[in-house]
Amino acid sequence: MTLIDRATLIKIARDTAAQRMAARPSLVSAYLTGSVAAGEPLLGGATDIDLILIDNAEPLGREVLRLTDQVILDIQYRARSEYANPKSLRVHPWRGPELCEPVFLHDPAHVFELAQSSARGQFHRPDFVAARARAFLALARGELHVGLLPGQEPTAPVTLANFCQALLYSANAAISLTGFPGAGRRLLMKLEAASRRLGQPAIYDDFLALFGGPQLDSGQAQVLLTDWSAAYRAGQTAADELIHPARRTVYEGGFQAQIQADRAAESLWLMLYTWQAVIRHLPGDSPHAEPWTAFLERLRLASPADFRARVNAALAYLTRIDEWVETWADQNGA
Repeated sequence: MTLIDRATLIKIARDTAAQRMAARPSLVSAYLTGSVAAGEPLLGGATDIDLILIDNAEPLGREVLRLTDQVILDIQYRARSEYANPKSLRVHPWRGPELCEPVFLHDPAHVFELAQSSARGQFHRPDFVAARARAFLALARGELHVGLLPGQEPTAPVTLANFCQALLYSANAAISLTGFPGAGRRLLMKLEAASRRLGQPAIYDDFLALFGGPQLDSGQAQVLLTDWSAAYRAGQTAADELIHPARRTVYEGGFQAQIQADRAAESLWLMLYTWQAVIRHLPGDSPHAEPWTAFLERLRLASPADFRARVNAALAYLTRIDEWVETWADQNGA
């Protein structure tokens, strides 16, 4: 596999933006965000190119395009109106970090430059940092259907998708205290780094404990990856960007890298998140149902009682993250 350097990936983004803007005059700006913009190393030799296009007209739908087995072009169209109040974006859990350190591609009318300069001002001020972390906590509570009071029971059924998304948001509440949030393949890497910087190793350890702890034999992990890949091929759909056909080989590259680095347990959250999505597109009598059930049993998520216990554990994790966020806020005058 040939590794592609960052300059090549940025050129692909720049050329794509120029082509799209020439073909659609309502597009006023283009910028690059994500791991390529941040200069992060490839994971498993693969990456997404995260391209944002700002549109004066009604934005088009998201596009996920396979360039090679290792590179995906992920294009999101945004309405210009979303950038009308850039100072408010400082506390947006996703948009704020996105605007902080992008790569400018095309901005002839300086639409994005003006919004970005305003949103970036005082981005790292402790009260803004805490606000972004609290916003992630609110999203996590929404997924688990609970309010602010500790000890509350979910007010509606929690699905596996809710469970996975709640953990994504809970983890990012902690990550946001030290850097930019993560999604998908880089979530656990960012969470471990944040736990070290915060001097709270339990932030990372407790997340892994929700999936059985840090130990997962590489041979067992390879079996899981084989079963996951077969199910993904059968249930993938372009209608859901999480399980888009173009993403399969990129996911596989990341999982393989984690297994080879003896960090296979870090793959389980994303494996569960994507596997539950593809299973929803398969019939109940699919040959992929049995390996899926075995995976759930391994994670102690198969029976209603076990799943309730895991949801309660996720709620407890959310509460602990909330406490850490408030402690950080107090210590930093936020």
